[in-house]
Amino acid sequence: MERRLKIALIVLFIILISIISFVGLFVQDTKFMKNVLPEYQLGMDLKGHRAITVNVSDEEETIYYDKDGNEVSSEVEGGKTEKKPVNAPENLTAENYKKVKELVEKRFVDLNLSEYIIRLNENNGSITAYLPENDMTDIASQFVYSKGEFTIENEEGEILLDSNNIDTVRVGYSSTETGTAVHLSFEFKDDSIEKLKEITNTYVESTDEEGNDNSKEVLIKVDGNTLLQTSFSEEIANGILPLTLGTTTDTETLNTYIQEASNIAILINNGPLPIDYTVDQNRFIKSDLTMQDAIIPLIVIGAVCVIAFLVLIIKYKKLGLLSVISYIGYLALLLIVIRYTNLVITLEGIFGILIAMILNYVFLVYLLQSLKKTTNVAEVSRVYNKSILSTILILVPAVIIGVVFAFAVWLPAYSFGTIIFWSILIMILYNISITRVLLLNSIKK
Repeated sequence: MERRLKIALIVLFIILISIISFVGLFVQDTKFMKNVLPEYQLGMDLKGHRAITVNVSDEEETIYYDKDGNEVSSEVEGGKTEKKPVNAPENLTAENYKKVKELVEKRFVDLNLSEYIIRLNENNGSITAYLPENDMTDIASQFVYSKGEFTIENEEGEILLDSNNIDTVRVGYSSTETGTAVHLSFEFKDDSIEKLKEITNTYVESTDEEGNDNSKEVLIKVDGNTLLQTSFSEEIANGILPLTLGTTTDTETLNTYIQEASNIAILINNGPLPIDYTVDQNRFIKSDLTMQDAIIPLIVIGAVCVIAFLVLIIKYKKLGLLSVISYIGYLALLLIVIRYTNLVITLEGIFGILIAMILNYVFLVYLLQSLKKTTNVAEVSRVYNKSILSTILILVPAVIIGVVFAFAVWLPAYSFGTIIFWSILIMILYNISITRVLLLNSIKK
């Protein structure tokens, strides 16, 4: 009776995780039912991707001079104007083109993108980036062409400090009476600390005798967009300029502030692009693989699985049936783990799942064949343990390959390696615990 209860409980457990894995786990969400299981993370070869192409800008900027020939921010009476290309001809070199590609890639790495491809045309400097379509795509696409130039300017447009003076930018948080504040800390290089100190002593808050505000202000900009226009109330002598992006008690707004701060830090910390770019295309490209393409392979795989299951049931009867149930539970558990670990599934990753399915089936056949040869009931447990140990030893090379591939930068190799690693680890633990109890309790008298 106790053995039957154990078998029944394990079968019910397998049915439960199979329903969760293959159907979903739904809860009430306002008027609709929502599946709380994470979506599968598909690679660009399966899901499609965004293609962003940027070209070296051929635009011109207008330079204004006063009557004495000094450069000013806007047109003045008696002055003159001049048109200049935004990209000086001497900057359009193969070396700078390669540097742009390297900087864009560094930005993607700091943004923790799981998958991307960057292609450079070394003849004309155009760059095409292929990105997975997700919540980070719009941000990542801006990183392809945003110059990342930081400046502190006075109200006349004179640049007082720029990206060359920055050592690093850090994102920080602090609790205030009105909520959580998100900060950017601009840490300046040693040779720029005195200049920052001078600026904070020059552009200060002040009023005249009548109480009118005559403060001198500076504009803190990134790519010409003003982050803050301010004057200083105290001297900054330590070379660290703090900037508060926002304060809030709302979690969603806080995450927005954090993302904005991180994006600015990534742009400035990696340095500005040496060349100005304009966007040529930014469009979504569907995967070449459609559902129609997958129907025949799915039917073939399903048919092979059914035949393989029938072979086990016909040849090993009760043990074969329980092995099939155990096998389905293993596959369901593997797919749940793939979801919750956010593993990116590519075509190579799918190949890894198929290999895992084959390996587990081979193990079950080997195990059932060994148990079939065992006539002494007392030897059953020893035979099972021996089969598990032999399987582990055989799978060691596959585990090593999986670990090596899991550290690959190329996503298809990474997807294959991580799936192989997790599938073998789960296979061993699952068969030691679930399959072992299920089969041995069906044999022992």
